[in-house]
Amino acid sequence: MKTRAMGFATLIAVGALLAGCSNTQLGGGGGTTRADTTSRAAPPQIAGIALPDGYSLDSNRTIILGEGERWIGRLSYTINSSSDDMFDFVRREMINHGWTEVAVVRSEISQLTYLSGQGDRVASILINKQSLYGSKIDMTVSPAAGSTGIQPSRNTTNSRR
Repeated sequence: MKTRAMGFATLIAVGALLAGCSNTQLGGGGGTTRADTTSRAAPPQIAGIALPDGYSLDSNRTIILGEGERWIGRLSYTINSSSDDMFDFVRREMINHGWTEVAVVRSEISQLTYLSGQGDRVASILINKQSLYGSKIDMTVSPAAGSTGIQPSRNTTNSRR
């Protein structure tokens, strides 16, 4: 009977060890796991927008296409600052990054809309209060209406003969 109890305890210990390993990735692939959905660093391809210090990127909700100041997509993050502080930060810093304010609604869920300096992209920012403290921000950047998103050719050679 004692051997059977020890075998059962060993089985439980091995099961707990395996359960503890289930959220890790073997082989050092460098990917994220289900438990690791936030990041402290800005995606390297993001530039030209207001991002506060100390934010945590929600990689499950973020999708970025393009790079630099030409990216489009959704950037989702949380921060341990009140929604009022984040509203003031975004409103001040987006203008400092060359965006023009188009519309602002300050409420339980605040929404701010900006047009890029070139007039070819629109940024829509939703700021939600977290249940205890902090804020959840969703920034969607897309081509502006009427914008083709196609840059003129920089080729200056003349094709006529």
